[in-house]
Amino acid sequence: MKLQMIEIFPPALLAKEAKDDVILFLQKLPVPPRTKKEALVAWCNYVGAALTHEMVKALLGDLEGRA
Repeated sequence: MKLQMIEIFPPALLAKEAKDDVILFLQKLPVPPRTKKEALVAWCNYVGAALTHEMVKALLGDLEGRA
């Protein structure tokens, strides 16, 4: 069975209001930047939040354009 991307998030982070905590959580994961961005997209889709350029920039910093 394949793990769904949203399953990596603790239940406490599955709310729109947890955006800042989600970004911190993803920043600490030992995975490539592209995977972090995909996880952020999955989280946005799941909680119904709009993915913004600012969110991606906060997550990836200078690597933003490469992921």
